[in-house]
Amino acid sequence: MKKQYKAEGSISIYLALTFTIMLSLILVIIEGAREEAVRLKAECAVDLSLHSIFAEYNRELLEQYDLFFIDTSYGLDHASIHRTEEHLKAYLDDNFTVEQTAGILKDLLGMYTEEVSVTDYSLASDEMGLLIKRQAVSYMKDLFGLTYVTELNRQLETVEKEGFLTRDVTAERISNQKALDSIEIPPRQVGEDEWEEVELNNPADAVNASRGILAFVIDPEDGLSSAAINPAHYISARTPNKGSGLVGREGLGSGDELVFNEYLIQKYGRYTQPKEEGALQYQLEYILEGKSSDIENLKAVVNKLLLLRETANVIYLFSDPAKMAEAEALAIALTAEIPVPGIEQLVKISLIFAWAYAESVYDVRTLLKGGSIPLLKDKESWHYSLSGMLSFGEDEEMGAENTTGIHYEGYLRLFLALENTEQKTMRAMDVIEMDIRKCPGNGFFQLDNCVDYIEAEIHTASSYGFSHEITRSFYYY
Repeated sequence: MKKQYKAEGSISIYLALTFTIMLSLILVIIEGAREEAVRLKAECAVDLSLHSIFAEYNRELLEQYDLFFIDTSYGLDHASIHRTEEHLKAYLDDNFTVEQTAGILKDLLGMYTEEVSVTDYSLASDEMGLLIKRQAVSYMKDLFGLTYVTELNRQLETVEKEGFLTRDVTAERISNQKALDSIEIPPRQVGEDEWEEVELNNPADAVNASRGILAFVIDPEDGLSSAAINPAHYISARTPNKGSGLVGREGLGSGDELVFNEYLIQKYGRYTQPKEEGALQYQLEYILEGKSSDIENLKAVVNKLLLLRETANVIYLFSDPAKMAEAEALAIALTAEIPVPGIEQLVKISLIFAWAYAESVYDVRTLLKGGSIPLLKDKESWHYSLSGMLSFGEDEEMGAENTTGIHYEGYLRLFLALENTEQKTMRAMDVIEMDIRKCPGNGFFQLDNCVDYIEAEIHTASSYGFSHEITRSFYYY
């Protein structure tokens, strides 16, 4: 006889309901995990792609000037921020692509880029080159510190205290010479009815005749650069493209302008250390003068240097009683036979100015040969005797050795500190454009097409129905 069992179905129904609920929960968790994975991958892909964009900085700009900027021309003949958007989208697509191996791997996220838009950016030329200066100053502080700023400030104080920039020795000399030329020297009686003209043989006249002659300062055998450019082709002569500038970043601090000047000294060529591969070799001279050729810029700087040295030397001579007595004795001897009251004083002053100028020519020769000259001389560092001034230009060797004082670069540093800030920066950017355009693949390089800050808005989506909008901003410094 078989036994019969009757089973209740309530447990099976309960388990079925439980499994349904659990399965639904698992599916919800899986879908939530997918959504979170999509979000996380979108953010990671955006960050990685922007890092890739910022790794596309112009290599020549970094190599020559230690500056980080993205050239939005990417080596082509015109620039566009839309090209940067295209690069960013390409990097995003690469990051979203899942490579399948023999059809085994399935893309569980199905992500793709819907839209990329660069909504804001800053250009190297913004705020008269302030972004370039920030990077340059940061580079200099990291590399050299600030020890040179203290010495330069001391030199600037000397220039101001002694009146190097306020005293117009040229006007003083011209005024004295006009007074001397206006004197009518009476003829001298040589017989009962015979008279002869009396001439003032002032040795200062020979020295003054050499003014403005570059050959008295620069040795022709050294050779001069014949490089020339058309300034109209560079950024200082055009209206630059505009970006958003610093965008909340800090500007330059107190003293940073002097740090930027030191950056120019470190990176740019000059007469004593020309940049032979540059469009101009005397680049610091161009920054100071802005003329179209190395020769013109050098001549202008030499004249400025001569005037500075002449002013310093005049100040010293007037402060040295012994040298003033020498000049007075010679003036008395030269005018002994000229019966005009006060003429010996005018001749004395003309001798002082000629003596100072002859010394200045020696100073500049020395500087251009790599020697040093003190900002303010004393009797030990003074070169010409008064008798030596009388034979000025005849047998003096060009550029005698001198190791005390300030080098040519130091005087350029002083001129840079006194130069108009905006004009100096724009010309410095001219030189960057000149040099980078000479490099292969950079023939159309322009600083106002180079970015160091980008804000991008990226829309991503997934084939599983998820989408995200992400905004990121990146910059170098």
